Amino acid sequence: MTLRAHLLRAVRGWSRITPGAHPWWAAGTATVALGLPLAVTMAADVPLLAAPATFGALANLYGRHETYARRWRTQAWTGLGLVLAVLAGATSAVLPLDGWADVVVPALVVALVAAVAKFVTDAVRTGPPAGLIPVFAAGTLSAEPLRTSDLPAVVAVTVACAALGVALSSAAGLWRPDGPERQAVARAVVAVLGATGVPGDASARHRATVAVHAAWDVLGPRAAGPLGAWLAHAERVVHAGAEERPLRLLLVALPGRRPLPVAPAGPVPSPQPWPRRRVVGALRGAGHLRVPALRVGLACAAVVLVAAALGLGHVYWAAVGAAAVLQSPSAGVTVQRGVQRGAGTVVGVLLAAGLVTLATDDVRLWLLTLACMFAVEFCMPRNYALGTVAITGLSLLLTRLGTSGAGLGGLVRDRLADTALGVVAAVVVALVVRNRSAVRALDGALADLDAAQDVGALRGRLVAVAEARARVSDDDWRLPAPRAAADGEQDAYRRLGDLLGSDRGDRGTLAGPRP
Repeated sequence: MTLRAHLLRAVRGWSRITPGAHPWWAAGTATVALGLPLAVTMAADVPLLAAPATFGALANLYGRHETYARRWRTQAWTGLGLVLAVLAGATSAVLPLDGWADVVVPALVVALVAAVAKFVTDAVRTGPPAGLIPVFAAGTLSAEPLRTSDLPAVVAVTVACAALGVALSSAAGLWRPDGPERQAVARAVVAVLGATGVPGDASARHRATVAVHAAWDVLGPRAAGPLGAWLAHAERVVHAGAEERPLRLLLVALPGRRPLPVAPAGPVPSPQPWPRRRVVGALRGAGHLRVPALRVGLACAAVVLVAAALGLGHVYWAAVGAAAVLQSPSAGVTVQRGVQRGAGTVVGVLLAAGLVTLATDDVRLWLLTLACMFAVEFCMPRNYALGTVAITGLSLLLTRLGTSGAGLGGLVRDRLADTALGVVAAVVVALVVRNRSAVRALDGALADLDAAQDVGALRGRLVAVAEARARVSDDDWRLPAPRAAADGEQDAYRRLGDLLGSDRGDRGTLAGPRP
């Protein structure tokens, strides 16, 4: 794909809405998790605690597609990471620094937090917002007028709000304990039906396969139940030409708590345990994850220093802009995200300027902040550009709240300049720092794919190939990617179809690739 094609895709992205159920519950719980702590801090007239309360509550955003048992663990660990990011930023704010040291030290702290957060979230596969929130937390707290005596209160408020966010996120499990599993299977079924509607479309088949694998990962050891049987049938539909009509009937039963129909007969793969110690494994050998972390760290450190040298305010916004764009898997997608974030920020600033003028008292400011938070969580999973518009409004309102009356003109100028600087730095770093380890990882994944001789191994290695392709397939305009990747993946699909569509699937053994 050429650079021009990436730019055109970024522009077209404004009009594309990702299909799927509307995230009403996720947006609602995130809004409540933010609204309650903000109401308390505003009522107590302690604006300095608004930032740690906000970032603690944002632990609620992680692990949204995981089962409730895994979600609370993911959010608990993420909450701990946010507490550490808040503490790192607050510590840099209270250090007795003068001159350029007062700029360099916080910049290095933000860069270190950005690099570690990117590496860990990629290794654990938390999904959006990935390593962005820790950068936002560290940058915001590094700019607050804190004292050493404020640190215990800052940490305590962050921990309490993170616990509140985790509790609210898991509340739906009380009346719909299998909700995430049903949603994962529904996403897979929709993708499979979309692939069958366009026979011969390799990209649609690839998307369907990725969705099915993602659903297997969500089910994990619970795949022995009826949802696992249906997911196995969906896999046979996309790879072995099984009947698709039962899947359309299943889609009607998946929402809510309706009983599921009986799945068509066929071999069901053995449940697999959820992976553990992903971060340790990534530290030992995942070089392709270190390069994206290095990119984020370099970009964040550079833009903070440049923004400070230019005399801009709220310089951490530049780091947030760079980190947000660099959460993408490849340099090509970074270009797309950069264009969308820049345009979304311009539109968002115009919207936020109107909102800030409406926030004439604390109650209105609080209500407008919650409205923006709901819009962020509702729009971001469906359209990145529209989500950027909403998050720009949220950022300006939170800044207005925390600083108790920052000038509107200064906020608008700083937001535009810092975001533009962050986006440019992110794109430059993504283009200059090449992820050659990703090409080697793709070669290794293809070799492992050729050696797979059973359903479980073949499925897992197809996932590895899909992830490796995502890091290089959009960069062929500047980084040669193995052209055999797509052919090898298609051959693996045929082999999987042979296995799932034959009576040998009961034994789970592959005789060899299809000629």
